[in-house]
Amino acid sequence: MKSASAVIDASVVVRATVEQDGAAQDWLQAVASGKVAGHVPDLIWLEYANALTRCVRQAVTSAEEAREMLELALQLPLTAWPLGQLAVAAFAVSVERGLSAYDASYVVLAEAHDATLVTADRRLATAYDRVELLA
Repeated sequence: MKSASAVIDASVVVRATVEQDGAAQDWLQAVASGKVAGHVPDLIWLEYANALTRCVRQAVTSAEEAREMLELALQLPLTAWPLGQLAVAAFAVSVERGLSAYDASYVVLAEAHDATLVTADRRLATAYDRVELLA
């Protein structure tokens, strides 16, 4: 972990909780312990809930386990930024770099906070220069 500030993508939370990926868990633990200041667009919670819904529908986990994972993730000390504050900049980044506006919101936060962008999304990882790609 190279930064005292990180933007955590929803894919990291999925990897940490559903897939039990060690590197993803390390990032969330660093945020939980205060070693790393974590930033997210407020959108992350619905992205994560949607991923958990897919896991339930595919019988990867039960609805009860998924709800518990969601409740625990919501307790992480992540600074969630309102989408209205990110929309104009995210639009510009999405047009400029060929991302969805959703993904661009993570890049906008990383640039604004001079943070490492932590993601498992290869396409998103190519849009910013300080990335920790969880492969």
